[in-house]
Amino acid sequence: MPDQKKLTEAQHNLIHHNVLIMWKPEYNLGIPIVDEQHRGVVATINSLYYGMQNKHADTMLRPVIEMINNYTTIHFETEEDFLKKCGYPDLEQHLELHNELKKKLSSVGKKSIWEQDPSQFMEFLKTWWIDHICKKDWLFRDYLLK
Repeated sequence: MPDQKKLTEAQHNLIHHNVLIMWKPEYNLGIPIVDEQHRGVVATINSLYYGMQNKHADTMLRPVIEMINNYTTIHFETEEDFLKKCGYPDLEQHLELHNELKKKLSSVGKKSIWEQDPSQFMEFLKTWWIDHICKKDWLFRDYLLK
């Protein structure tokens, strides 16, 4: 990272204001593979955000949706396998949340492409980050740390 003191205001804005979510250590659940995958989700959200800020969202929307669809499959399989192996007592409820998210992801993605409106998909991604990853996933973290 460049020396902050040497950056002009314009450079600082260019570097720091093209991301929606800046990864923080407190986002880590302490499960390395899950944390890495969550960082991947954040990177994808930030890629779409960057595209929206720089008027490239029309060309980025479809690839971002495809990326999130594929990534979600990998991430949910990893997370579900991990939770099964650890005997997580609320596994069925968490699986239900994943199924609901997959359905919502599909419908919002299709609608966003059809209407050529990346803001709908971005709103879905932000909600997913805030409600699921930052809240629901912390429930199994708390269980695993006991």
